[in-house]
Amino acid sequence: MEDQLWESIRDNDQAAFTSLYKDYYQLLFAEGFRTCGNKDLVKDCIHELFLEIWYNRHKLAPVQHVGAYLKTYLRRKILKEAGKLPQHTTADIETHVIETERPYDELLILLQSRKEVAEKVRRAIQQLSPRQIEIIRMKFFENKSYDEISSLTSTTPRTIYNQVHNSLKILRRYLSILLFFC
Repeated sequence: MEDQLWESIRDNDQAAFTSLYKDYYQLLFAEGFRTCGNKDLVKDCIHELFLEIWYNRHKLAPVQHVGAYLKTYLRRKILKEAGKLPQHTTADIETHVIETERPYDELLILLQSRKEVAEKVRRAIQQLSPRQIEIIRMKFFENKSYDEISSLTSTTPRTIYNQVHNSLKILRRYLSILLFFC
């Protein structure tokens, strides 16, 4: 059945292509999510996979096991795309942890846990003053040196250092309280 579907796609059958997409989307999403844990990357890769199949339908070789072919194609595409992502982004934390052997439900729990941690960090940051938040942002998210921050804020590098130290102390204290109650 699936090999006939594949042959129909090779012969420009849009209905067969739509059927292939509908039949395999959920299976590919689960497989892709097991591979990287980043649902947006998985969705993008699945859509690109199907676009490439349609645009290259005349060049496609016959395939006996379409499901296995699509899974392998998707896995390679995800690994390739994950390697292109910038190194230290929030999305990167999710995508570069390639977890190939975890069950789907375990990955959903892991994803929910990450969201909860992000929410706790967001609440912890709200404990800081606007000036402390600005300095933390420049130091850790924009990777500025103490000297650069001091020149931008018209303060001494020592003051900036103390502000960062005090801010981190507040964050540690608040996060440890949150973790204690959780």
